[in-house]
Amino acid sequence: MFDTSKRKPDYPLLTAVGILVPLGLVMVYSASFVDAFNQHGNQLYYTLRQLSGVVLGTIGLLVAQRIDYRFWRTYSVQLIGAALLLLLVVLVLPTDLTEVNNARSWIRLGFFSMQPSEVAKLAMIVYFADWLSRRGERLDNVSYGLIPFAMMLGIVCGLVMLEGDLGTTIVMIVIGGLVYFTAGANLLHILAAAAVSGGAFWAMIKIAPFRQGRIAAWLDPFSDYLGAGWQPVHGLYALGSGGIFGVGLGQGRQKFIWLSQAHTDAIFAVIGEEFGLIGTLFVVGCFLVIAYRGLRIAGRAPEPFAALLATGLTGWLVFQALINMAVVTTLLPFTGLTLPFISYGSSSLIMCMVATGILLSISRHTVERPREAPEQALRASRRPPIALRERLAGWWRPARGSAGGRRGAREVPGIPRRSARRPR
Repeated sequence: MFDTSKRKPDYPLLTAVGILVPLGLVMVYSASFVDAFNQHGNQLYYTLRQLSGVVLGTIGLLVAQRIDYRFWRTYSVQLIGAALLLLLVVLVLPTDLTEVNNARSWIRLGFFSMQPSEVAKLAMIVYFADWLSRRGERLDNVSYGLIPFAMMLGIVCGLVMLEGDLGTTIVMIVIGGLVYFTAGANLLHILAAAAVSGGAFWAMIKIAPFRQGRIAAWLDPFSDYLGAGWQPVHGLYALGSGGIFGVGLGQGRQKFIWLSQAHTDAIFAVIGEEFGLIGTLFVVGCFLVIAYRGLRIAGRAPEPFAALLATGLTGWLVFQALINMAVVTTLLPFTGLTLPFISYGSSSLIMCMVATGILLSISRHTVERPREAPEQALRASRRPPIALRERLAGWWRPARGSAGGRRGAREVPGIPRRSARRPR
């Protein structure tokens, strides 16, 4: 279970996350102390809850990076089954236990609360990495690859969509498509699936009036300033008033009731107001480091499962951050997605740090690829893991009557040749 490799994890990736998490804790306090005092009588209310998430997330990261990444493959089916069960529980429980800020996507039992969709993201990535890595070249077959994949992705995303969380649904569809594409799927199949998903997305917007209002506010936020345009407008005010260097930590004004949910979905706007353009570019730079190091780990992964797992985890962290930043800057319509590692929310923070721990675990097994022979590197990336080669070497034996006996036996790459002399 635990990794016995002596190699060091990817320190640049760990450094980027190690910067974002404390920055997020500071910004959660700066963005939430007004709301926390008005609603709970304690300006540290959200900060203390976020601090508990940091502690649990740090433990999860350290444990995940010490566990051999192949451990997750062993329990991929159990993980996705538990995630589906949690998503169903959200739909069954009364709304007073599942609804927060008009979103029915939580399980709240006293002091304990969690968001099952965050667990579902990790479980889905592990399951698809395992499932797709076993398909190999047969992935081009529609009935063997595309249809089962689309059905499983549709079940997970459908349950999340029934909770009314369109933003998380979009992230999960993109992550699933990214892993499917990386696995070597037929490009025509991906384009067809994208067309169907686009049609379903448009239909979901049409049947929900509040989503149509968000689209209209995205096109012209000032046309409905007191309605759907309130959040985008004040997000732009915060970014614009920050200038180049910002107004200073804790000195932002939009968080004083004007910018709703400043410590969750709109925390990037608070960073822009208090730290200016320099601060926002610094956060973007940290996520670019995560993207580069994550894809580098995927490119040097020792086997297809590890490569798909690293790709999915990196895509999750980076794409969700990209959507959050694009929403705050009105490049995309408003949707309730947190900024990984920074926004308030223990469920999101803990699962993102566990995902980072898995990436660090994979990085301890990366191999160098020869630049002068890419075709040999590709064949090496498709080589079965050591454990599988050992099992194959255990049952394969040369014929007893062959010349030379064991000396003529074929060598298996990665496994030392056994001595012809048997121990007495």
